[in-house]
Amino acid sequence: MKFFTYFLLLLISVNSSASNDSVVIEENDFQQLAQQMKQENRGLVLMLHAEYCSYCKQMDEEILSPMVLSGEYDKRIFIRKLQIDDVRDVVDFSGKTVEPADISGEYHAMLTPTLVFLDYQGKEVVKQMMGINTIELFGAYLDREIDNMMDKLTKD
Repeated sequence: MKFFTYFLLLLISVNSSASNDSVVIEENDFQQLAQQMKQENRGLVLMLHAEYCSYCKQMDEEILSPMVLSGEYDKRIFIRKLQIDDVRDVVDFSGKTVEPADISGEYHAMLTPTLVFLDYQGKEVVKQMMGINTIELFGAYLDREIDNMMDKLTKD
């Protein structure tokens, strides 16, 4: 059902004449987010992206933004993004002020877009997803990894 709703929102967004502005929050304070994640027992799907990356824009517009708009993931996960080539510092999970590239380096993310699946401590819970290959199937693959992440988070 989630995938069907996601697919319907994708069709609406593609056929809509509305702006394709992202609704995914560009995170700048992971320590504050971590507190909320812990309180609400939610995981984090974080897209590491770059300004120049057309595939990142595609993932945002065709996958992540429709997921946020659907509201179906609100009780399970946070969906955020981090621009790794941004010059503005962010607060990491431990409360240190760092460059976004430091965070992507911590997860060994060499390509964009990369999705990382994190717990409230900033630890990877399941294997990251790099790039986009078949956009029509990507939502189903992502749902599977979110389910795997939530299974592991609820067991701990």
